[in-house]
Amino acid sequence: MSNLQFEVPYNNQRDTLEELLELKEHNGNTIREIYLNAPQHFSGSGRVMPGTSCKQLIDVIKLVHGFGVRINLLFNSTCEGAGWYQPETVNKTLEFIRLLHHEYELETVTIANPVYIRYIRKAFPDLEICSSVLADIDCLQKALIHRNAGADVIIPDVNINRNLGLLKKIKEATGAQLKLMVNEGCIHHCPWRKFQFNHISHQPKEILEKGDAIFNECQNVISKDPSQIFKSGWIRPEDLNKYAGITTHFKIVGRDKPKSYALRTVKAYMEESWDGDLLDILCASLNTYTMTNGVYVDNKKLESVSFFENVTECDQKCEDCSFCSKLAKEMVRYGVMTRAKLEDFGLKEMADKLDEQYIEEKANRY
Repeated sequence: MSNLQFEVPYNNQRDTLEELLELKEHNGNTIREIYLNAPQHFSGSGRVMPGTSCKQLIDVIKLVHGFGVRINLLFNSTCEGAGWYQPETVNKTLEFIRLLHHEYELETVTIANPVYIRYIRKAFPDLEICSSVLADIDCLQKALIHRNAGADVIIPDVNINRNLGLLKKIKEATGAQLKLMVNEGCIHHCPWRKFQFNHISHQPKEILEKGDAIFNECQNVISKDPSQIFKSGWIRPEDLNKYAGITTHFKIVGRDKPKSYALRTVKAYMEESWDGDLLDILCASLNTYTMTNGVYVDNKKLESVSFFENVTECDQKCEDCSFCSKLAKEMVRYGVMTRAKLEDFGLKEMADKLDEQYIEEKANRY
């Protein structure tokens, strides 16, 4: 048994949360934490979610604790405007954390800004602090700064998920617990990423035009170069145990996804196996790309090309290597509407009426 520890998302749907909690112990692995955003008048986060009141948040904390699962509250905005560092803003955040930590036994907070990590560590010596993936910790220097500021846990930049040597170096030098984000499907070294998350950070508090021009930019890149699918920093469920010397702690993305996606993805990673379209358990740009274009990559076929071994030995010299380009030509299929996609579109009844062959070959017309 692997005894992997997972941090899984709350999508603001109570029924989804209850079913996730029923999976607390599954396949010898454990859901250690449920993560969710704070009410967004206190802080933005990596996703724009429906408004949450303090009472609703406290009710969720009580429910999750009732299953013996921890809560990780996100304060991982990447920008809160010019007033972010004003004493009244800092004190408001600290008082809110104090209430939840002292009165409702909040165990963990996730922070992107190392200045806030320092404030929170000083105020709450026994609160676990996790440095967010949005802190872009992609080198030892950044990891040490976050650790010295007070972080107990570090979620490295997904762009180094496959750099095993660097991950080991960060673990050994900092002594922090590493937690890897496994299913984020952003393009490798995305140049729009910081602007995307700054935009998201401001959305809850400002009236902004609807739409997502940044995501469109990513889609254009993937459409022109499908090898980006394989260059992204995701980790397959089958490869989690290969990180045993680095970590057994993993984070699953999907707070903004429907129940079908959340349950499917959490089960796939807890079972350390997924027999289907790899893109159906990824998030962000790659998930948008597959939902829009019916793109299909057989996850199990990646075993036949020693995918993990190849990408973890990669020297990042794409101009001298054709591994990902060949995979794109051989494995990427278009116009395939899987059962999972139909469910995520809210068409479960249709999926139930169609056998898998019809879904794959015909249902893309819908």
